[in-house]
Amino acid sequence: MKRIAIFVEGLTEQILVRRMLETVMAKKDIAIQTVKITGGHNIRMSFTVMHAAKVVGRTAYYVLIYDCGGETNVKGYMMMQRKKLVEKGYTCILGLRDVYPNFIHEDIPKLEKGLNQYVSQKGATTHIHLAIMETEAWFLGEYHHFKKVSGRLTPEFIEKRLGFNPKTENMEDRDSPAHDLKRVYKLVDHDYTKKRNKLNSIVSKLDFYFFTHQLANKMKSLGSIVNQLEIFFE
Repeated sequence: MKRIAIFVEGLTEQILVRRMLETVMAKKDIAIQTVKITGGHNIRMSFTVMHAAKVVGRTAYYVLIYDCGGETNVKGYMMMQRKKLVEKGYTCILGLRDVYPNFIHEDIPKLEKGLNQYVSQKGATTHIHLAIMETEAWFLGEYHHFKKVSGRLTPEFIEKRLGFNPKTENMEDRDSPAHDLKRVYKLVDHDYTKKRNKLNSIVSKLDFYFFTHQLANKMKSLGSIVNQLEIFFE
């Protein structure tokens, strides 16, 4: 059984990655467990299972997703757990965090280099991926889902009202995608929040085939992690 661990920034990424893998890998024997990490440094680390994996005899892939509770925790938690994970047979260890709000577009090359420089690859491929500028840029880019919220939310309507087109433009270029997403939903009297029920509702509407096969070719940050996942699951 192949094992992969993914350290994500927060609840948004936890739900997105789990649902994406469940959908895209539906025909493969995959088990996914999500765990919330707290503590560390001067406080004892705590691990809370949020979604238990269902492992059966034919399970071929085991995915462990850690919710790190903030972008600044991703690398620290990943480095603290890496040795134990390798010893348990994990051959791929990934991180996923936003660029915003502490960095701007111009900082991305330096940030990415700093996060991955000197990270050991011994025993397991290890890499931290960035969502540019935020994971919500990927939600904006998957513009098909807006029509499931309201038939009025076409790319043309959004462009007319807000000045950007999620179909023709690269939403990675937006400075604050979460704010933009909130503005889009507000056009039809809906709201975007990071509460679990709202995130589940949004993610359930995403077209993951488009997400991984077309949008990943358009958006560099999404393509980077999708490509690494494809290599692991091939």
